[in-house]
Formats: sequence, structure tokens, C-alpha cells
Amino acid sequence: MAGWFRKTEKVTAETARRITGISVPFGGITWADPGPSDAQKVREFILFLEDRRVLYNAHDLEVVSQVEHSIHDIREQCTRTLQALPPRAFGVIPVRSIREAGRRFHDDQNEEFRFFDLDGHRHGRPYSREGSPGFFTALGAFRAIVGLQVAQLAAHYDIDVEGDLATVLPDLEGDNA
Repeated sequence: MAGWFRKTEKVTAETARRITGISVPFGGITWADPGPSDAQKVREFILFLEDRRVLYNAHDLEVVSQVEHSIHDIREQCTRTLQALPPRAFGVIPVRSIREAGRRFHDDQNEEFRFFDLDGHRHGRPYSREGSPGFFTALGAFRAIVGLQVAQLAAHYDIDVEGDLATVLPDLEGDNA
């Protein structure tokens, strides 16, 4: 019986969160499911982003209305993820940055670029099916910000980024070839 009251070496934070009560005199612990961990919530967010073509599709295949809709969906998912994460979790700042980049995209896509003529051509080449220089500049900036933030999330929470989403991550190895 003396072994029952032996002090343990370490109690993890996850284990401590599960304890909801202790009964006496003979001991006992009541356990509760704390729900998904922060890492699991961020993993689900990254899985959502893996299926967003707006982050990696070729520019000439992009359609303005579909891009706008997809970025709006990403912003909504950011808000849901932020609501699920504790306020001081590491993932809060990168997810907020992605959401802010989505808002900025909607503002910046309408910028005018005076070096492009109004008939949709630059140096004799037409734009893609639709979209202005401001649209594509804003889309590139959005992709760059998302890539950087996803890289930070993946590194901190030890999450593998799969598929085409990995193409927007910054090149950390310095290979420019």
C-alpha cells in the first residue's frame, strides 16, 4: 500500500488537464477528456489549407471570383481555429497573420499599376483569363504570407505539410536551383 502514495517524477500538462477530481480516503482520480490539443487543432487547420487551390494553383488558372471566395473561406477557418485555441497558444499569432493577409488581399487586389496599360496588355502580352495586375500582386503577397506562417506552425507543432501546399513554404535550405 505504501507504493500507492509514491510521488511521481513528472506529470505532463496534458495529464494534469485531464484530472477533474480526487476522492479520499483510499485515493482515486476522476478523468475527463480535455478535447483536442493545440497541435491537433493546428494540424486540422493545415489540413484545411492543403485543399485550398488558391494557395498554389498556377496564376493563369485562377478565376477572380473563385479566388475571392476561397480566401473568404480561409478567413472563416482562421476565425474558427482562433476560437478553438487558447489565447496564449503559439498558433494564435500565425493564424491571425493569415486572416489579416486575407483581409489585405481583398483591399490590395484593386490597386492600380500605372505601368500596365488599360487594355489588359503589358508589352504585347494579355493578362490571364481575368484579373488585373493588382489582383495577381495581392495574390502573390497572400501566398507568401500564408507560406511563411504555415512553415512556422508546422515547425513549432512538428506537423508535416503535404502535397501542393508545401510549394508555398519558404525555401529553408537555401537552394535556389
